[in-house]
Amino acid sequence: MNITAPDRQELIGLIAERNGIRVEKDDPVFAVATICQAYLEQAGRQIEASVRERLAEFEIAVAKVQTRAGQLVAAEFNDRVASIRSELQKDIVLAGAKANEIVYRAEQANRHPVMLRWAVLGTVVSLTLLALGLWIGARYLHS
Repeated sequence: MNITAPDRQELIGLIAERNGIRVEKDDPVFAVATICQAYLEQAGRQIEASVRERLAEFEIAVAKVQTRAGQLVAAEFNDRVASIRSELQKDIVLAGAKANEIVYRAEQANRHPVMLRWAVLGTVVSLTLLALGLWIGARYLHS
């Protein structure tokens, strides 16, 4: 950016107003101003390049942090899932054991009346055979 003629006129007026110094449009002070302006432009480009470089480094660091955070969250999630899976497996085994116990008790309960029926039937048949034997024996002995 170069100092144009209207800009020089404004600067000449500003210098005269603030400092009470008369400056001409071809005064060497404008050469110094041009040198300062060039230096500032160069410094601005260097600062901009430095900021861009630091920003790129920052973005890389943020990406690494995000990746690491994602890995940590995934690991924690996997640990929680494994824990839940383990608890569910324990619950399934416990439920299976309880179901086996219930089935066993049901079989025992169903088996008891069946055994009782057979015992009663056996007793009735035995008593019938005994009575029949006594009746036959009594008939043959009296005859």
